[in-house]
Amino acid sequence: MTSVQNLLRQLSGNKVILLSILCLFLVSSCKTKKTVVDNKGPRTQTPNTNRPGPKSKVDTIRWSESVLENSDVVTTETPIEYKSSYKIAILIPFESNRYEPRQFQIQESNENRFANYYSGVKLALEKLNTEGANFSVQVIDSGVGNISPKLNKLKEYDLIIGPYNRQQLKETAEFCLKNEIVNISPWQASSKIAEDNPFHVQLRPNQTAYYDAMVEHALRKYDVEQIWLVGRDTKTDKGRINYFQESAAAILNKPKGVLNEYEIDLDSLTNEALTYNNIFVEDKKNVFLFPQWSSEDEPFLYDCLRKLAIEKGSNDLIVYGMPVMIDSDKISYDYFQNLDIHVTRAKWVDRHDPDVKAFRKYYFDRYNALAQDDALDGYDMMMFVGSNLMKDGKTFQYTLDQDRERYLQTSFDIQKVVLSDEERLDNFNKIDYFENRNLDIIRFRKDRLVRD
Repeated sequence: MTSVQNLLRQLSGNKVILLSILCLFLVSSCKTKKTVVDNKGPRTQTPNTNRPGPKSKVDTIRWSESVLENSDVVTTETPIEYKSSYKIAILIPFESNRYEPRQFQIQESNENRFANYYSGVKLALEKLNTEGANFSVQVIDSGVGNISPKLNKLKEYDLIIGPYNRQQLKETAEFCLKNEIVNISPWQASSKIAEDNPFHVQLRPNQTAYYDAMVEHALRKYDVEQIWLVGRDTKTDKGRINYFQESAAAILNKPKGVLNEYEIDLDSLTNEALTYNNIFVEDKKNVFLFPQWSSEDEPFLYDCLRKLAIEKGSNDLIVYGMPVMIDSDKISYDYFQNLDIHVTRAKWVDRHDPDVKAFRKYYFDRYNALAQDDALDGYDMMMFVGSNLMKDGKTFQYTLDQDRERYLQTSFDIQKVVLSDEERLDNFNKIDYFENRNLDIIRFRKDRLVRD
């Protein structure tokens, strides 16, 4: 039996009413209640409840600001601790003391996003309940400011999920280390949160993981002579390209500098001069990697792609880019098709997937509201964490690397991270934190975006 604060009720009103009621319940609820279970939930993976013997085998990651490198696999013995029930706290920044109903009408508002996220979490908890989970779940408004008073009430818990705020997360990671509680971080990606902390699990890949995934995918399909790293004469772009070169060198076991580099003349983007200066090779596919990451890079990327589409002629080419290319309002799907754009993504909702369709229908039937991507994100996170907690007990973080399931919008590839400290790299029992490094390559095919 899973008990959880019943913050969502089945409603006949619209989505705004659903989300507004959520925050009203957050303000007023303080006791946990039993969850109403509906066995007609969407199809999900059923965890193996057979209890295996002690095991823990994870890849050691040697990480630095400039290079990431896989080292030999290290096996350590970790005792498995099963309990008849587990106490879970979920820290979400509803900020109920500043409740503004009109904010729920804005799809990208924090209020809307976290309400959707929690609704997905709740559906996953109900599904896990039907599969034998025995969780006592407390949902806490993490709010803003000092989180210590709330954490001090959670010393007997087995799992803490969140919070979102980076400073609060750092305090929570330290608290969980001290009290030997697994801390799941669903939202933040940073190497600055945890150190020497095997209880901290980061589900969002760091930026370097995106770069590594892009380089690895390109090198797996094309020769180095075909690949161009594209950037500007700026410190930021030069640093990004330098990392790409180091990543490629590590993958190929060759000296740094194996990939071609091409510096864009910014003036050529806005006049009739050639931007790519006839660098195309006619008898081979031309591969262009753009490492630009932020929304501030969007105008530059748009101009680069526009000129690339004009100048490519009949040459065959492919473009790799960061999530900003999909998120951009300026870069249309015409460019995706014409330039065969491939984008690195940590999460991707394929609305043609039967399981996604089933979830969205179930969500609508349950709440009379459309499921946003955050709802699927919350559902996936809770199914991943909850099923592994059921299967491998309180120290389940050591065996998360063995999860090979495809969830609704992502898979998880949890790896051990060791920061680049020469005194620590040789100590294979040291773990700074665990990080998800799963990333998909998304491309345009048959009039829609799909995983490659």
